[in-house]
Amino acid sequence: MAIAEARRRATRDEPAIVTIGDVTRVASQHHGHLFVDHEEAADALRQRYEAAGCRTDCTTDAFN
Repeated sequence: MAIAEARRRATRDEPAIVTIGDVTRVASQHHGHLFVDHEEAADALRQRYEAAGCRTDCTTDAFN
């Protein structure tokens, strides 16, 4: 969901920027999780980033 939101926010010639913070926000707002571990959110984002082919149109802080 965080990747999809980032893609919708991106302008036509810019990459979508999806952050670990976006993942924790989505987990909180949409799924009711009060606490999401930073490393777990980063790992989930890395997995979805790779699976969704995001290297062509996204950037993330999950690999830092």
